[in-house]
Amino acid sequence: MHKEKLNINAIRDYLRKPLEVGNLIINNRLALAPLAGTSEVIFRSICCEYGVGLTTTELVSARGICYDPELKRNYQYLAIDPEQENVVAIQLFGHDPEDFKQAAQIILQHPILTQVSMFDINMGCPVKKVVKDGAGSALMKSPDLAQNIVKVVVEVADKYNKPVSVKIRSGWDQDSINAPEFAKLMEDAGAKMITVHARTRSQMYSGQADWNIIKQVVERVSIPVYGNGDLTDIDSILRMHLLTDCSGFAIGRAAQGNPWIFAAILNQDFNPTHQEWLRVIERHVSGMIEKTGDEATAIRKMRAQLSAYLKGKRHASKARNEIMQCTSKSQLTEVLKRIDKV
Repeated sequence: MHKEKLNINAIRDYLRKPLEVGNLIINNRLALAPLAGTSEVIFRSICCEYGVGLTTTELVSARGICYDPELKRNYQYLAIDPEQENVVAIQLFGHDPEDFKQAAQIILQHPILTQVSMFDINMGCPVKKVVKDGAGSALMKSPDLAQNIVKVVVEVADKYNKPVSVKIRSGWDQDSINAPEFAKLMEDAGAKMITVHARTRSQMYSGQADWNIIKQVVERVSIPVYGNGDLTDIDSILRMHLLTDCSGFAIGRAAQGNPWIFAAILNQDFNPTHQEWLRVIERHVSGMIEKTGDEATAIRKMRAQLSAYLKGKRHASKARNEIMQCTSKSQLTEVLKRIDKV
């Protein structure tokens, strides 16, 4: 037991160490993995309040940006908050190097988005509508094309001193595990960091992540590697680090409705009070209302996230049903306040 405590203390010390990615300094080793529908700017800024070192936007179509050079439709997905976020990456997906080149140029010429810390190229998304066009994890079947995409983004980003990272999976399926070789090709193309979701595309988000793949990637490249998959607490981070020796840890689904997870990992015995729980949800909802301009729209868009905030609460099922009927912030607040009294 004493040895275990020493290990936990040691991993916390390690997590608090800054990480150098290219010319960028990330102040600790924890990251919020990008999650469609969750990791928008308001939630990311809340996670930063609770100690996460690196955040990433939802994946955004490079081609979509090319068709929307003034970013009238796409800005809501690209939005960053340089004052609230510590280090933030914009994540792009696509399959055409020219799309990526133009998209990166449009972003870096924008007065606010040019303050982004780095670019992340998505080569891990398993969703059918993404991979059917050869984007996301489908790029792991086309390493030459993937290299070309990284090269053109690096060429643009280097002019602005922005490093480029790549998010990958273990491989397309169990018969084509190629993450170590693929990661090396991305490094050779100029990537300064790799994040490995240790599942294949065919696994989607099911089954157990194979952290041995992360270990193999770490051994193959000389740039920082973030491990991703089945990280839920300090114990799982310790186990991943002992097995893989990875540089950082990206937490995705375990952070949904739980931005406090980063504080709990970095600081022993952290546990938010009910009042703090209410304050964070209120801030999240208020931010979404400001962003959308309409209470009913904001609450509707937040239903999945509000459901996640209720995880572990008494009578959560009843509260979820009530939240589905809410159309205003005041109605929602009344539902949430009652949770502590039941």
